Amino acid sequence: MSFRDIFKKGFLTSYANTEITFRYAVLAMLVCLAIALVICAVYYFKSRKYFFSKEFAVSLVALSVITVSVILTIQASVVVSLGMVGALSIVRFRTAIKNPLDLVFLFWSIATGIICGAGLYFIALPLALILGIAILLSDEVPGVARNRILVLDGSYPYDEQQTMGIVKKYARWYNVRTESVHNDAVNLIIEVRKVKDSTGLIRELRQTGVFSDVSLLVQEGTID
Repeated sequence: MSFRDIFKKGFLTSYANTEITFRYAVLAMLVCLAIALVICAVYYFKSRKYFFSKEFAVSLVALSVITVSVILTIQASVVVSLGMVGALSIVRFRTAIKNPLDLVFLFWSIATGIICGAGLYFIALPLALILGIAILLSDEVPGVARNRILVLDGSYPYDEQQTMGIVKKYARWYNVRTESVHNDAVNLIIEVRKVKDSTGLIRELRQTGVFSDVSLLVQEGTID
């Protein structure tokens, strides 16, 4: 018997008979499902003010459960795992992820499935707690909160004190970035943060009778 045969036999013997009981598999899936629901809840509270996708939230939960199933299968049989790797290698996912935070949630979901599949719950649980709190509190850190851009188009002259009073009423912080006047028209671009009621802000500015067009946009970066 050659060294190659000995190595092959030892490798298959070590991994082919890994015992994955029904109880162990169900426990891993249930723990993974519970943590995945936490991930989904964090995603909901983080994105509900901007753009919440129900399909993406469901995908996060399903992705974790599918991943833990794959990891359990790999542990149960090396032969099946090799076949699974070959099958998954031909799959191509072409969905574009535009928001970097969505990529974090996807990787978090996959990592949870891998960790739970390996039975390392003492890693998955603190990860969910620490990362969830960090993401939810990220908007409270100065300079990290996502600002919004208020664009006002109306007639000139206008009551600046009244306009800024309305903005201050609904936004915790604001800064006039641009004020352009052309003939009898004015264009204002105001950077605002922590808007309490977007609909109320827009409605009250329109009720002044000065601004014909009021837009509140999400700012992805910083304005110099």
